Amino acid sequence: MIPMQDPLFWLLAIIGVIMTGISKSGFAGGAGVVAVPLLALVMPIPLAAALMLPLLLVMDAKTVALYKDSLSDLKSMIPMCIAALIGIAAAGSAMASLSTDVLQISLAILCIAFASWDNLAPLLARLPGAAFVWGGLSGVTSTLLHAGGPPISIYFLSKKLEKKQWLAQAAVFFALMNVTKIIPYTLHDSWTKDVLIAGLILFPFALIGVKLGNLLQQHISQANFVKICRGLLAISGTVLVFKLL
Repeated sequence: MIPMQDPLFWLLAIIGVIMTGISKSGFAGGAGVVAVPLLALVMPIPLAAALMLPLLLVMDAKTVALYKDSLSDLKSMIPMCIAALIGIAAAGSAMASLSTDVLQISLAILCIAFASWDNLAPLLARLPGAAFVWGGLSGVTSTLLHAGGPPISIYFLSKKLEKKQWLAQAAVFFALMNVTKIIPYTLHDSWTKDVLIAGLILFPFALIGVKLGNLLQQHISQANFVKICRGLLAISGTVLVFKLL
């Protein structure tokens, strides 16, 4: 169950939701992975992921609306979108068989790895078939942990898009993925009463995050924002590792 009476849960949830909204609309989702790691400190990972999905759908809709005028070259997105759908299907079929400990250590490793992903991006983005590699990985990590932003951002780095084009393409990509993820989450009975109630309470913070992200991207560099989120990822990943010891 969601710890509805725990003030720490609400503090972490509000911070995570707002930062995810900021990341989605201001920084192409690359740092939006912080919400589930933060929530995982006080609740099971599958429950945290289920709580975030409806909120992500709201953020995606608002972000697509903000940047729809900057959409271009959508045909180039087809390979990574196909790969993402394959990744979602693969991860969805494995959701019931993966233990919480496996998810927790996987999330911890991803958090710590993504905390230093800027050092890996220039090399990894040049891999052969990069669209399929990073699109597929994004589908897998997004389905299990809502951590699809960093893998696809590694790919987008190689494309050298103008900032608003990057934001627009990322918004469409994540919207497609999150709508598709409704299927595996529904099949695994993820929608509990507590999840829906908590989601409704957190709904305004999702809108606040998207609004702030749109404003901040006009004044703050992506590099500085990601540095803050990278630090939170490193801390969350380390704490999750120690929770398993």
